[in-house]
Amino acid sequence: MPVYLLQRLVHAVIVITVVVFVVSLIVKVIPGDPVDVMSAGNPGITAEQKDKLRAQLGLTRPVLEQFASYFTGAVQGDLGQSIRFRVPVTQLIAERLPATLELTILSMIIAMLIALPLGVVTALRRGSMVDYSGTVVAILGVSIPSFVLGILLIIVFAVDLRWLPSSGRESFRYLLLPSIALALSITAWNARLTRSAMLEALGQDYVQFARAKGLPNRVVYIRHAFRNAMIPTITILGLQLGYLLGGTFVIENVFAWPGIGRLAVQAIFWRDYPIIQGIVVVIGGLFVLINIGIDVIYRMVDPRIRYGRA
Repeated sequence: MPVYLLQRLVHAVIVITVVVFVVSLIVKVIPGDPVDVMSAGNPGITAEQKDKLRAQLGLTRPVLEQFASYFTGAVQGDLGQSIRFRVPVTQLIAERLPATLELTILSMIIAMLIALPLGVVTALRRGSMVDYSGTVVAILGVSIPSFVLGILLIIVFAVDLRWLPSSGRESFRYLLLPSIALALSITAWNARLTRSAMLEALGQDYVQFARAKGLPNRVVYIRHAFRNAMIPTITILGLQLGYLLGGTFVIENVFAWPGIGRLAVQAIFWRDYPIIQGIVVVIGGLFVLINIGIDVIYRMVDPRIRYGRA
């Protein structure tokens, strides 16, 4: 297991390096110039002053040279300096990351609290009205984009009923609407996956044997069927945590939530390349760590799983 984790970490570094390099190339072809954006409010600035500012910011160097300099600093924990704010990118991300993690974690908790029971119940009552109702909920959850759902939640609960605030981050109440909007986008997928995994597990020989021994249904369903059905669900959970981190980019802007997703969108408009690259590094690193953590959880759920060479 330690050797396997070390291999995964090495692969993770390679993957993140390639991703950052690709993003570095992509952001350079975005229409617009950071200096033009910065000087938009200062019509008196001359072309010579703009060229001098570009040279100071390192924007005139070749792309490969810029990437090599950035990568060297990133290895040492320096993600560069924001072009707009003139402060370290690590400082900006450190200020915004807790808000994004709050939103992501609560969204996943809400999704699991709804999806797992719904998937199990629809599997145990296959073909009933409960099963059909679960299918309808799943179709609606998959069909409605999270930003549309967020706007609907704002209209109903913030504008009409005035129960919850629509934007900001001051208390737990401000976290509810964006978390629900983000959670419902993956609840449907998890519910249907849990249902399918439970149906497959219920048809296995070990479940039939457990029933033949006279074990109570509660023990058969939870200890034998549900535990084994969780393995494919855990796989998707790892991917969906990464999806939620990316999904916050939209939801954070809908609800004006001060996380790194909102910061990233603003950085794109500002052509603030260091912020964009820094957020890609952080999101990529979190995604890799999540997947490594999922591998560890596999062993906890099913000790028969082994990593490394056979």
